[in-house]
Amino acid sequence: MHIDNSGASVDISTYTESGDTLADLACEKLRSMLLSGELSGGAIVQDRRLAERLGLSRTPVREALGRLEGEGFLRREGRVLVVNTISVEDIMEILAVRRVMEAEAVRLATGRIPKGRIDEIRSAIDGMRTVESVTGDQHWSVDDMVHLSIAQASGNRLIYRMIRDLRERTRMFGLTRIPRRFDPGKAEHLGILAAMEEGAADRAAALMQEHIEHARQGILDFISGRSNEPTH
Repeated sequence: MHIDNSGASVDISTYTESGDTLADLACEKLRSMLLSGELSGGAIVQDRRLAERLGLSRTPVREALGRLEGEGFLRREGRVLVVNTISVEDIMEILAVRRVMEAEAVRLATGRIPKGRIDEIRSAIDGMRTVESVTGDQHWSVDDMVHLSIAQASGNRLIYRMIRDLRERTRMFGLTRIPRRFDPGKAEHLGILAAMEEGAADRAAALMQEHIEHARQGILDFISGRSNEPTH
């Protein structure tokens, strides 16, 4: 048994039976804590305390921490591990890379993504009625559905993994939503899907680049004070 983030006991046999190791489980839980901000930037990470918290031995937790250090979530300062802080400069670089990679993913995915999947994504977007009625986690889940479904449909596994990892790093920044981007973001997603459905790969790619550029500008505006709206 182990204890999940909510404090509930979970049977770890379900993980070992599926081929996942305890280190995989620890890595999954710790990554979730990092992305949610439960382990925030600058925090010192101690394997003993985390092992107790997860209800696991220290060995798989140490292995998981090593993986997360390699992925850039953690850094070593002397003899201790510290959660990396994501800076504005980091986010700008990530979005610049995403702008190129996701445009290519859209081109590759156009004509390959099933219509049924496009309909599912469109329904999820339409289901987010107002910014007040949607939590940050719900919004991010739909955003993931859009971007990762397209990346996966590209058929290029490396592009998919890189987009997924870059999106995780973006989320660690902690700026999950800018309210004034809610409705424009929905419209931009729907426009990308419509272009893909029509088989217009180049237009869909251009729309994806515009979408990511608008997100970048929204973050800059918020940080610079040109937008006074709070994040959610």
